[in-house]
Amino acid sequence: MTTSDQKQSQETSEWSEYRLRQLVEKVEDFAIFITNLEGNIETWNIGAERIFGYTAEEAIGQFERIIFTPEDRANNIPELEMKIAREKGSAADERWHLRKDGSRFYASGFQTALYENGNLTGYAKIARDLTERVTLEEQLQSANTDLELKIQKRTSELKSEINKHKKSEEERTLLLSKIVSIQEDERKRISRDLHDHLGQKLTALSLTLELVKQKCEKDELCKLIEQAQERAKEVDSELSFLAWELRPATIDEFGLEVTLEDYTKEFSRHFQILVEFNSRGFKRKRLLPELEINLYRIAQEALNNIAKHAQATNVSVLLEKPDNHIVLIIEDNGVGFALNEKTNRSNRLGLVGMNERAVLIGGKVEIESKKGKGTTIYARVPLQFTNEEDS
Repeated sequence: MTTSDQKQSQETSEWSEYRLRQLVEKVEDFAIFITNLEGNIETWNIGAERIFGYTAEEAIGQFERIIFTPEDRANNIPELEMKIAREKGSAADERWHLRKDGSRFYASGFQTALYENGNLTGYAKIARDLTERVTLEEQLQSANTDLELKIQKRTSELKSEINKHKKSEEERTLLLSKIVSIQEDERKRISRDLHDHLGQKLTALSLTLELVKQKCEKDELCKLIEQAQERAKEVDSELSFLAWELRPATIDEFGLEVTLEDYTKEFSRHFQILVEFNSRGFKRKRLLPELEINLYRIAQEALNNIAKHAQATNVSVLLEKPDNHIVLIIEDNGVGFALNEKTNRSNRLGLVGMNERAVLIGGKVEIESKKGKGTTIYARVPLQFTNEEDS
């Protein structure tokens, strides 16, 4: 290589390093800094100033322990991250960090070892503030908890009203039907609110991440953005499943058969339990809305109990019309239980609630189970289509 070529190559390299340095220094959404072998900060970009609160003058020369919580310092987490980066090339984590003002925030971090001519010279760290995502997850969980409390409270209030004014079985059934109707209306409203409000925020977050990713030019930054996108997808999936459990939109438009088929697929994907759904004798005919929603809730309660208690790996859901009745059978290969156990097991399985829903539509629910032999829920209700001539 001639002297001229060497000079040009050196100038190109210096220009590339200058552009990279400019990019790193101007990134605001990511804290990017470099430490020496002892962990003392040598560079500190604008993003680090914005996220951690320290100016470059305040941070440079300090040990990076200043951004870790007292608990992590006591557990030597900064040193452990450097050790992992030395041994494996990089160390990724998500944890709470500390700002200059003492406030805490949740961040995704990535630390990598830096080498020059084969020799370790220090470490580079990239961090992203994920507090908004954590807050969104907490709000989602809080919304779910608040919803269940509201439903339980409302159910308790209306059941109390039933006990006070119960004069006959017909009146009891009428009031119980009112409870279910109010529950379904409340579930539908909250499901719609979750989908419209939180769903829109998640969509906006995903679009923002995609825009940032399109402008990404550094591998480490791109990986962090992709990780954030995956987290957003997970939250979106949890939100969609929660909205589905509250009130599936398909049941009003397509009916019980389609909704149960879709729900068993979502349940199987969400809980990693193999569920096989079969239906016979319907030919996509629509049942009365009261039959559809109550049979759907019976199936939903049975599947939720399987996920919580059964330890099952396989579940079979069958919906059929053997005569002038509808039969719904949910069978699992879980741990089962002895029916003569003097425990509150029937309440834990939601049998009371399932029986009440079956009674509302003129049917009944039975259960079969043995320890180690799985459980079968059997619901049978009179058949009624939306048009009497179809029955």
